[in-house]
Amino acid sequence: MFSIVKFVTGGILCILWFAVIHVLKLFRMYLVLMEQKTGFGRFVFAYCRTTLANLIIPFKIGEIYRMIVFSKITGSAGIGAAGVIVDRFFDTMALVLILLPLHVLNPSKISAVSVFLAVFVAVTIFVYMIFPSAYSNLNKYIIMNRDSKNSMTVLKWLEVLNSGYEYIRRLVRGKYALILLMSFGAWVLEGGLLYIIAWMFGIDYDAGVFSDYITSILSTSYSELQAKYTLFSIVLMAVFTLVSGVTVLFSVKGRKTGNR
Repeated sequence: MFSIVKFVTGGILCILWFAVIHVLKLFRMYLVLMEQKTGFGRFVFAYCRTTLANLIIPFKIGEIYRMIVFSKITGSAGIGAAGVIVDRFFDTMALVLILLPLHVLNPSKISAVSVFLAVFVAVTIFVYMIFPSAYSNLNKYIIMNRDSKNSMTVLKWLEVLNSGYEYIRRLVRGKYALILLMSFGAWVLEGGLLYIIAWMFGIDYDAGVFSDYITSILSTSYSELQAKYTLFSIVLMAVFTLVSGVTVLFSVKGRKTGNR
């Protein structure tokens, strides 16, 4: 009897917790792309189906599909790709901020994955900060030394990089703190959800287990907790995708009927 109550209670908590986590992640992505004035219903459906693809396809390769989908609904390949990149970066940055104190307290759990993520975040922030001055100086230098055969090619590539930088700068202008806060909150809540799942199945859970979970979702290593969480997430996100897709379908049909 106790186990039934435990699983029913834990199941309800997991569903509610999972919904809150993805509401945060959805609004984080929406905040990044809000200037594109994408219909919210279509946006929700796009988020749900691309998240489902990411859960099914390993190593986060599903992010390519997400870029394609959001490029279509925003009407711009550059904005769609930049939006996904910004979303992923802040998600990774928040994760690194959580992992750092955990690894300080438990150094034995430091992995190649966590080191790579920390280095990636640090290098990305550094490049983002120095890019304007580096671009300006390189541009002036190449213009003053046009004798080089490759100077025009380099200038074109610099313009491409600068366009990408300006895309990203416009997407995150005035939103840094809120996007990071939402990312941080989503990861903290995900840690709590993992605790509930571990409690339901009698799996030991501590900071080291959470660290192992992060390693397992970004590598080929296996984690019992990660396997159960992934299966739960796929089932629930499939339901969310179906509901949001049907809602969008009926909304479109309703508008067409109203226009007749």
